[in-house]
Amino acid sequence: MPVEVVKLIDDERLSLGVAEVSGGLVGPASSELTALAAQLAATMGTADYELPEDRRRAVRQLLKIGGFSPSGRNRPAHELLVRDLRERGEFNHINNVVDVNNVISLQSLLPISIFDVARLDGPLTVRIGEPDEGYVFNQSGQWLDVKRCIICCRGPAPGEPVGSPVKDSMATKIFEGAGDYLGIIYANRELWPDSELTTITRRFAELLAGETGGGIVRAAVI
Repeated sequence: MPVEVVKLIDDERLSLGVAEVSGGLVGPASSELTALAAQLAATMGTADYELPEDRRRAVRQLLKIGGFSPSGRNRPAHELLVRDLRERGEFNHINNVVDVNNVISLQSLLPISIFDVARLDGPLTVRIGEPDEGYVFNQSGQWLDVKRCIICCRGPAPGEPVGSPVKDSMATKIFEGAGDYLGIIYANRELWPDSELTTITRRFAELLAGETGGGIVRAAVI
């Protein structure tokens, strides 16, 4: 049964692509996905590459819906991916699920969260973060303050924050043994109409299913 996704943010600009796949296996990226990632790194990892300004601005405006400041360490996730490509000189492979997430994020120029469904504990609520809310986002124990940010929360509403267009919580990240995956794409309808986001979401679900051997539960826009 699909994970219930409840959007509590009343702003027409925000649309969410929801891709869910079940029964997969976490492992290394396939040769096809590795080649695709290398192509992206060759194009976007160069010193002279710049994100299209209209798309960069549209995503940042989206993150400002609740008053969040998407700059510095709090810039959108896909911007951080581009910076990482430049610094490494190559795509940073983690596992097939995360690699698919990052490839689609770079292709679409949109931030995406990916969750281990087994760790969600019920519905996923999308809302604006409150004061003093946040979570640990890496193995070093660094904390992300999500006050005023768009966040995904697990459990009964209002729920516990576990993801955002900036970084996701360690509590629901994808590790070996995870079999069911839920991806949330954050888009601004002003530049990514629902028809385009539907295509991106479907591509995300298909690539994720193909890489993991799982089945598509849904690929929809809300």
